[in-house]
Amino acid sequence: MKSQTMEATYTTTTNEKGETVITATINEDDDPIITPGECIDDVSEMSIGASFGPFKRQPVHETMTLAALIASDLKLDPSMTYNKAIKDYHKDTLEFLRGIVWNDDPENELFSDGWLFNNDNFFRGTGADWLMRFGKGKLPGADCTKDGFIGSTNLIARSHFGDLQFLHSMADKEGENPQDTQRKIVAWLEIMYKVAIGQISKDTRLRDVDLGHGDEQERYPLRRLFNGSTAPKDTDSIHTLLTSNTSYKHVMHDRRALGSCLHVIQDSYARGHCHRRTQYNGIPKQYADVMNFHSYKGQDSHDHDRFDFGDRDMENVNCADISQFNDMDGCTDAIRQCTKLINFWLKKTPWEENVWAWLQNDIFQIAHNATPSNTEVN
Repeated sequence: MKSQTMEATYTTTTNEKGETVITATINEDDDPIITPGECIDDVSEMSIGASFGPFKRQPVHETMTLAALIASDLKLDPSMTYNKAIKDYHKDTLEFLRGIVWNDDPENELFSDGWLFNNDNFFRGTGADWLMRFGKGKLPGADCTKDGFIGSTNLIARSHFGDLQFLHSMADKEGENPQDTQRKIVAWLEIMYKVAIGQISKDTRLRDVDLGHGDEQERYPLRRLFNGSTAPKDTDSIHTLLTSNTSYKHVMHDRRALGSCLHVIQDSYARGHCHRRTQYNGIPKQYADVMNFHSYKGQDSHDHDRFDFGDRDMENVNCADISQFNDMDGCTDAIRQCTKLINFWLKKTPWEENVWAWLQNDIFQIAHNATPSNTEVN
């Protein structure tokens, strides 16, 4: 096993199809970690747009979110598209999208930062820094938990390969009990939803986030995930967690927190993330309770990406027409459920009133014959 203290080296080339190809090695004598021929589309979750240039991908999460916002009681302009939101700079709408992207990019590496961007929340970078952080999590033997050499200071690795995979409705590892995965997912959703409705302040320290129920571990769930040696630390704030203290001055924490919730729900309908019982096998397909939460580490990334729809041209899709998503497995279910959560948020519906029961017993209901997590894609 190679030492985790070694640094990976990354090179980029372009193949005969014009795809950006990433090669990563620990040193010149080692086998590649991200191999030649493995393009950027093979190393991510359900597709987000975010970055610009050679690492740019299709904004599937973002367009699903715009579709839900248009369908919701917020009544977002029905002509809104991903490109329009950016080119016409609808900064308040883009705050939802920053929240959506956060689960894939919890270190905010996909966006440019610095004093020039104090008033720009969606100036996209190349994504190269994000890829380097992701690549470290892919190293053989990399410990991507909060106590691991890689994971302790790398949220991107933790969210894709380690103990934050619940951000994508996935299990931390193969063999995890589905009720344990469900518990982590719902706890995260409770935290972010309460931030979104103003019940938890952006200034609350992570270790002080108090859900007010259960034993100490359940009541203070972020103490299990952050400590004095992690980045961020347990003494850092919700603001730091969501923004990495980047320079943009007009952060709407409620929209970013809600966006994170929407990402979790959307991913739960992606077949590379969860296996759900099929309720209706027509077009669009409809899915029901969870049969299995998958785990990303050990999955075939090519199989995973078949259901992430990164090959679609989504930048100008008519988000007001949900039928545009009919042949994308799980997307119409996800849009419908996200619309419902947005409406709960608009009304500031208390978590305990209807939101918890809906998420626990509908969206993330565990099937009676559910199995421990695996690395399959089905």
